[in-house]
Amino acid sequence: MSPDGDRFEALRAWVQGDLALAASVKLLATALVGRLLSGPWVRQYEAGHLWFDADVAATESGELSGGERRVLEIATSLASSEHPVDLSDAINGLDPDALEAVLAELALAGGQGR
Repeated sequence: MSPDGDRFEALRAWVQGDLALAASVKLLATALVGRLLSGPWVRQYEAGHLWFDADVAATESGELSGGERRVLEIATSLASSEHPVDLSDAINGLDPDALEAVLAELALAGGQGR
């Protein structure tokens, strides 16, 4: 498995049973060719276990493009009610692939996805 695939699987193990967190992690892995899996918001603790730190994601997105930042904001909002996002602003101007990933993960978070 690739390093990104390993990171995704480790994060999936962390979110077991929480639809919103699962959607958030899957969005990081599927949108923008998985570029958002690499960032200070994917944290490591206890012998290599990974988790998504929504607080770090909310404050450390300065190096990202506008589209990357908006997708990360949506993933952050799914992971934590402390970081709400206005979807009408966040999805505006996303490329079609990123928009498709966002909509699929919103459906997953609502219990309608796969």
